Amino acid sequence: MIHLRIYIAGDNLSAAALENLRNVMGDDAKLEVVDVRGNPEIARENGIIAIPTLERISPSPMRRVIGDLNDPDALRRFIGI
Repeated sequence: MIHLRIYIAGDNLSAAALENLRNVMGDDAKLEVVDVRGNPEIARENGIIAIPTLERISPSPMRRVIGDLNDPDALRRFIGI
């Protein structure tokens, strides 16, 4: 199972990234959404310096991508689907 975590800040860029991600992944992955406005300590603990940031938790290795996630093909490659 693919496990993803996206860090957002509730702004338009974050909303667009989340929508693009959900459109691409369908039911092929588990998705955690962390709004750093309500959980800034999680972002600090995980070294998140830009929003939105998408992490692929599993399968290993853990990877990160930053930005609006608007390229569906690149997003599929990153996710591994």
